[in-house]
Amino acid sequence: MTISRPAILYALSLGVATAVLGADSAANDSKPSYAYATNGVLDKIVSPGGDQWKLLINKSNLGGDELEAAELVMPAGTTVPSHTHGSLEVIYVLSGTYGHEVNGKLYLLKPGMVGIVRPGDHVRHLVPKGGPTKVLIIWAPAGEAGKIFRQAKGVPPEPVAEAKSLEP
Repeated sequence: MTISRPAILYALSLGVATAVLGADSAANDSKPSYAYATNGVLDKIVSPGGDQWKLLINKSNLGGDELEAAELVMPAGTTVPSHTHGSLEVIYVLSGTYGHEVNGKLYLLKPGMVGIVRPGDHVRHLVPKGGPTKVLIIWAPAGEAGKIFRQAKGVPPEPVAEAKSLEP
């Protein structure tokens, strides 16, 4: 049985949302402080190396510090030097080929594949010269996105309007 990429993304999102919202409601019976739907927090943030970031989830729209998520497009030929994180980092490849080097072991990930970096692991991010790579990154618990986006001057995305029905 083959599972499609959208099904994997949906299952991953549903599992994370269930864990986060379940933990939040168990700890706090007050009205939720998260956004029910969002286009993200900051968009069109470009680093000096040409990486394009979109901050999707942080405390401002989640209402807690359980996790953060970002979409990242890295140009062809990108090499991010070895570094560590204080949180679990889950990287889901959306398009392109992503070189994922963890503790000296290199893995080439294609769309639909996942890379895992545990706190304290040494990781390098590499993109082959053949084309850009687009990934979804989830950090749990929160704290890593703040390091990346601290001085960012992105564009806040438009809010998601409530739909009256499923029909356009």
